[in-house]
Amino acid sequence: MAKRSAKSDAKLLSFTPPPSSDMPRLDRPLSLSAQVERLLRQSIAEGRFAGGKLPTEIELAEQLGVSRETVRLAAEVLQREGLLVKIRRKGTFTREQPRTMQLRGPESTVLAFLQATYPGSLGAEEAVTSEINALMLHGAVAEAGTAGWELLVREAASEQMRPAFERLKQKVVLSGIIFASFGEEKLLRRVMGLGIPIVLLDHVAHLPQISSVGEDSTGAARTAVQHLVELGHRRIAIAYWRRTDLNPWRLEGYRTGLRDAGIARKRSWEIPAELTERGAKLVVKQFLDLSPRPTAIYCFNNTLAHRIITAFRAQSIRIPEDISVLGGGGEEVGDLTCHQADWQQMGRQAVQLLMSRVDSPSAKEPEQLLFPHQLRAGTTTGRAEA
Repeated sequence: MAKRSAKSDAKLLSFTPPPSSDMPRLDRPLSLSAQVERLLRQSIAEGRFAGGKLPTEIELAEQLGVSRETVRLAAEVLQREGLLVKIRRKGTFTREQPRTMQLRGPESTVLAFLQATYPGSLGAEEAVTSEINALMLHGAVAEAGTAGWELLVREAASEQMRPAFERLKQKVVLSGIIFASFGEEKLLRRVMGLGIPIVLLDHVAHLPQISSVGEDSTGAARTAVQHLVELGHRRIAIAYWRRTDLNPWRLEGYRTGLRDAGIARKRSWEIPAELTERGAKLVVKQFLDLSPRPTAIYCFNNTLAHRIITAFRAQSIRIPEDISVLGGGGEEVGDLTCHQADWQQMGRQAVQLLMSRVDSPSAKEPEQLLFPHQLRAGTTTGRAEA
């Protein structure tokens, strides 16, 4: 049998959700202005505009079959990124980037790995992906080393990611960047404008030329709910990360899982949480005030699940006799029922995609890869009392 490549294996990791009467979600098509933006960006990269001057907005609109307003909106995005400059009475021109901002020269083999962290309300760092990050980084370092590339690692609070990138850019010519657990569109567009290839790890952003490697949060949550339903649970709560702007998929999968099982959703069962020890105690307090009380709780990640179990036991609540607890992946917690993805392989795959983009920056469409989770049965879930 022919041996499959690691890249081929990753593409086979698409999650197959449980059977459902729901129609599958459709990807949103790019708007006309985004399509024009992508086309202009590619044309600039390939040097298609003679003398660096673009046709007029009217000419471009006629060539592309869109309105002048659509062309104007697309061009404005590229002007903000520094790819285009508009000169009064002369027209719109491509702006040549300084050499320090160009793609790597033949001698450069440096990739950056920029990891975002998220501070809690009282200063303690939220346990969003701390254990997961270590595994993804381990895989990324191993893959880069095997290919003869240097991986330069930096960690910064999410709101400090831009200055962290600027400092790094001033010190070294970067061939490409992996942004881990981060997807602020403004910074991503800034980096794209500099011509530096990007891959997102543990995040998804639908921007042209950006590939991503993530875990199937939606499918994992559906599987978690299905497991609890099979144990007879009909009142299932969720403790989800309060930053739903950064991860809406876990809550979405939980809701879909309830619909699959014919269970009516109750908003009081959906408890937003700060991923700290204090946040876990607040979740338990809110949970114990519910009436009727759920018989199971699904937690955003394993760290939160572990802290919630500790807080329950401090209230003399037995696990799983009184309440079943299921974790959403991350650190290894002994005997915890949870689901896990192959985090190290995700890190490896991110480096493979980035190297591919560096070698052929305009040859391929961006790839969006999702890794499935596998359920691991432990002792923190049990059958619901009849």
